[in-house]
Amino acid sequence: MEALIARGYNLELRPPGSAEYLAEVTNELGNGSAVLSLHWLVRLTALQQVHDHIRTRLTQFVAEVRAAMPPGQRNPSPDQIDSAAQQTFSITGGDGTTINIVAPSAKSAGDSTATVSANEPVPTLLQPWWHRSSVIWSAIAATATIAGVIATVAVAK
Repeated sequence: MEALIARGYNLELRPPGSAEYLAEVTNELGNGSAVLSLHWLVRLTALQQVHDHIRTRLTQFVAEVRAAMPPGQRNPSPDQIDSAAQQTFSITGGDGTTINIVAPSAKSAGDSTATVSANEPVPTLLQPWWHRSSVIWSAIAATATIAGVIATVAVAK
């Protein structure tokens, strides 16, 4: 997103198959008329606002996790991460509508691993404890989800 903003141009999103659709519509119009483009325009300012919002939410998330950890604790527990995520990632749309992000989640404790898939049932047995990178990837996934919701709300305005 930073790279898109650094370009300094508005973003044009084209739906899949738009080239074929344009050719078909132009063919049906006949009479020398042509449809030149089919796209959604996302203004640079909207991208900047979404980017700022994501940064703010991630900063709030880190602050919530740190606030939940007692002095001397090096790594947050799954419950602390879950609580911070619930507090940080509740979103209210521009019209006051609450947007609930529902995603599969799993927790583990001690020396075990938690795994979750949207297409498979949650396993009942816990495996060796998750490592730090899973927290990073969870944060990235949450960020992507939030960006999608915010971009949809921004485009809808």
